[in-house]
Amino acid sequence: MDSTRAVIPAQRQWIGTAAKIVVVLQVVAIVYLLTSVWVAAGVAAAIVVVAFAVRSLSRASEKVDQIFDEELHRR
Repeated sequence: MDSTRAVIPAQRQWIGTAAKIVVVLQVVAIVYLLTSVWVAAGVAAAIVVVAFAVRSLSRASEKVDQIFDEELHRR
C-alpha cells in the first residue's frame, strides 16, 4: 500500500478551495438574512475584491522573492 499520494498537498488543493467557497457563501447568506439583498451584494463584492487583492499580492510577493533569490545567488 502506497500512502505517499495521501500527503501530496497539490492533490488536496480543491478541498481548501471548496471550504473557502462554502464559508464565503455562508457569510453572504447570513448577511442577506440579517439585512437586505443590496447589502449582501455589497459584502459579496467586497469579498471578491479582497480575494483578488490577496491573490495578486501573494503572486507579487512570490515574484519578488524569486527575483531576490536570483540576484543574491549571482553574487
